[in-house]
Amino acid sequence: MKRPRSLVLFKMLIIKIIAVKSSLLILIFSVFISFSVNAQNDTITLKSGDILAGEIKLISEGVLAIETAYSDTDFKIEFNKVNKLVIQRKCLIILTKARRRFGFIKSNAKQKITITLDNNLQEEYAISEIISLQEVRENFIQRFTGAIDLSYNFAKANKTNQFSVTGKLNYNSELWRFEANISSLKTNQENAELTRRTEANIELVRLLRKKLYFIIEIPFLSNTEQAIDSRISPSFGVGKFVISTNKLYLGLSSGFTLNIENYTDATLDKSSSEVFITSTFNIYDLKDFDFKTDIKFYPSISERGRIRTDYNLSLKYNLPLDFYIKLGFSLNYDNKPAFSGSEVDYIFTSGFGWSFN
Repeated sequence: MKRPRSLVLFKMLIIKIIAVKSSLLILIFSVFISFSVNAQNDTITLKSGDILAGEIKLISEGVLAIETAYSDTDFKIEFNKVNKLVIQRKCLIILTKARRRFGFIKSNAKQKITITLDNNLQEEYAISEIISLQEVRENFIQRFTGAIDLSYNFAKANKTNQFSVTGKLNYNSELWRFEANISSLKTNQENAELTRRTEANIELVRLLRKKLYFIIEIPFLSNTEQAIDSRISPSFGVGKFVISTNKLYLGLSSGFTLNIENYTDATLDKSSSEVFITSTFNIYDLKDFDFKTDIKFYPSISERGRIRTDYNLSLKYNLPLDFYIKLGFSLNYDNKPAFSGSEVDYIFTSGFGWSFN
């Protein structure tokens, strides 16, 4: 017996409604699960047996920072006191021997971690092998961090006033690192010429295998002491992580530089080619202190016998609420300057600043 067409259509409508409801239930359930997962806390277990739950912000220079629901500021804990940790988000983990991993991290045993990679492959390491850790967020803008500090000095004698500002901006992803920084000083004194000095640098690093990396760098210098209106030195080369532990870091790099110089006397303007050799050294695990120093040598290829040297040192003491006090020293040397008597220029700076991420 043939069923009425209206009954067939009614049944088809019921089936569609059930299918739509099922889809909605699955969607709601998926969203609920997603919120539940996102609501889960990271956890750390200390060697004392204490357990903290919250959001682990980063591990850097021997310190772990965690934000909890019951604290106004992040807790900072010496990382060597941590026994276990579980992080619910994908992180970029830097291990000893310059090994880099990207995935989820969890402790299944004391002083051990298991990293789950994108292909679900799991690797186990000692927790002491972690040098640094940070979340690599999907949002491009959220991958940037930065800092800025200011300093002002005034003296009644000779009506001297001095103003300086420094700032930096960093970007990190799984294989790329970008850093931009600037330091500017202006000194005004009665019966003396205005002194200005601006130093800036843009650096892009692409990480390679076996502790190697490719580097592109663009330093800039403007310096009245050495009569330099502008010196731009685009460089490219390769580097290597010579030492990379949870206590210190040493990196070496070398390559080629095109040096473009403009002086206060335009007749002295010139361009030259150079080799650059750079060494960067950091020491970690100094409580609330950060220490970094680097030196760069620029032996000239096109100007026989000429060599330039840039040296930088910074010491920073971290304060609550992401504020800090900073001391710095920079030196520029040129054995064949544009004007006699201006081979060396150096600057000491101090300031109060704030970092953000």
